[in-house]
Amino acid sequence: MNWLVLTSIFRKKILTNKTLEFKCENSGISHPVNIKVTKRKKTISIRIDKNKILVNTPNFIKEDYILSLLERKKEWISNTILKNSKQYKNNFINREALYLGKKYKINIKKGLSNEVIFKNDNLEILYKRKNINVKNTLERWYRLRCYLLLEERLNYYSKKINLKYNGFSVRSFKRRLGSCDNKKHISFNWKIILMPKQIIDYVVIHELCHIIHFNHSKLFWEKVSNFCPEYKSRKNWLKNNFSILDF
Repeated sequence: MNWLVLTSIFRKKILTNKTLEFKCENSGISHPVNIKVTKRKKTISIRIDKNKILVNTPNFIKEDYILSLLERKKEWISNTILKNSKQYKNNFINREALYLGKKYKINIKKGLSNEVIFKNDNLEILYKRKNINVKNTLERWYRLRCYLLLEERLNYYSKKINLKYNGFSVRSFKRRLGSCDNKKHISFNWKIILMPKQIIDYVVIHELCHIIHFNHSKLFWEKVSNFCPEYKSRKNWLKNNFSILDF
């Protein structure tokens, strides 16, 4: 049987959108392929989001061509899914945690309180009682470190860009890195603390520039490029490592 299996013929009402199944050559695990058809798009694009394969295609492209394209790209798709499953992931089973783009070994020890500290280039999780929830303890520590780092980076870049923002907050978002409202208040996803510092700087600059341009226009990207000339490579990094948000 071919590695592509049609699992559902049509979605309700939208007869042009389909869901296929892709079997990863590296792991043998099947992953969904969501094909979205639109009249506005002129070319086909394939994107990996977590372990899902997203295909955007014009409505004039035949299904056979899409299947053949996926067949030709199956090695790249498999490798990308495998990379996403290993890189930039917390691995609590092997006692590994990610912080600022680098993996650290987790040492769990008894202490006077539940806390996380750096020691000998490791993350030590101290517990007062043995039933400590490692994930929850790490999240609290991540949120604090994220707030302190963002406070420093916002102060630096707001002066460099010469603008004022009206406070910031660290929140939980599923798929969003940050947002800026019309009152100049900026919100950030606490999970960006898992990313390398240069990526965090890009996110900070991006949201600050929205205070000036509340859109993604050409003027907005020109403003971003003034303070982050490498913004395109940072965007690509985020595109390839978006699964980092699956804490």
